[in-house]
Amino acid sequence: MDEQDCESCHLESFRELGGFKLKVQLAASKAEVTGILYEHGLSEEEFSDRFPELAKLVQDLPDDPPHLV
Repeated sequence: MDEQDCESCHLESFRELGGFKLKVQLAASKAEVTGILYEHGLSEEEFSDRFPELAKLVQDLPDDPPHLV
């Protein structure tokens, strides 16, 4: 399979996929998740379609990262 034929092919290995899911689960804000999606070449729509359980978790996150005191 040619890389151009598959968007987000780098998420096809179990190691890469596991790392991606862990990053999303540990994210502190929706803004952080947006950065993770960008890093992995996923649109929000692709994320919601491929990972609906993670998308539900993200809905409960604050929009901006919490500020450290």
